[in-house]
Amino acid sequence: MHSRRYESYDFSFVAGQFSYSSTASSYVPSHGSFTAGTAQNHSPLIPPSALYPGSPSPYAPNVPLPGASPYRGSVPFPPASGDGSTNGWVPPDERRHPGNFAAASDYSFPNSPLGGGRQQTSSYNIYQQVQMNPWLTGYVQAGLGYLWFDFSMAAFNPIRVDNMGIQVPLGMNELNSPATYPHIQYMTVICDAMPCLPITGIGDGSRWLSLGDVLQGLYRMMMWRISREEWQSFPESDKAAIAKAFTRRCRARWNPQLVRAERQDGVKRVDLLLGKTMFRGLIVEGGVFKLILS
Repeated sequence: MHSRRYESYDFSFVAGQFSYSSTASSYVPSHGSFTAGTAQNHSPLIPPSALYPGSPSPYAPNVPLPGASPYRGSVPFPPASGDGSTNGWVPPDERRHPGNFAAASDYSFPNSPLGGGRQQTSSYNIYQQVQMNPWLTGYVQAGLGYLWFDFSMAAFNPIRVDNMGIQVPLGMNELNSPATYPHIQYMTVICDAMPCLPITGIGDGSRWLSLGDVLQGLYRMMMWRISREEWQSFPESDKAAIAKAFTRRCRARWNPQLVRAERQDGVKRVDLLLGKTMFRGLIVEGGVFKLILS
């Protein structure tokens, strides 16, 4: 489903702020880093009540927090820092030279999702050189546990689940750490479940993209309301499936007032995922970053 492509959107990641622009609208909101908020780019679209699945309960229990790790396999990355602490990922170059990040422009490449800048003489595939922040991979990080990040939640809240099952929100040290090494300023992300648009993160050239830039940019994209034109473009069977996902998400709020408020805010892009809203990492494929969900 969702084979049709819709409007194109640009997402700009700039140190300390996030901005949005659309080819179909001149509205350009701006938000501070790591502040969750609902995009107001379209009027709320509420599916016809006939599409809602019946239920005797006005709302459902909260989405359960994680238990055992969903990930398997060996851990490809070293501990977060040279002393084994868990205060955020330290890129290889910084581990060798503390406090000395490589200049962002040193790792910028023209005509690629990884950035624009001076031409490199090496023909070696840059994608094979990029090491992603461990929190952006689908692997358990040694000594750190794993990331639990649900795009359907009402607030931006990526949670670290340690090896003992203790749940702690990612701190500013983690969120401010580089998204990749070498550092990059531009990232294009695609998602098979949402072929309607690429998600593009673009820095202003003053610094590299951080983990927080990427995670919050993805979250904000999922929170955009869909337009009435988009809704009308779906086949009836797709509308029914999206309406069910919308209803499940609304009913996951913890009281009837919040359920009603969520309904009134309308269908969002996260509902197009049909319940597959858990972040499982990014991989490089075909020259872009692909979002993995479950």
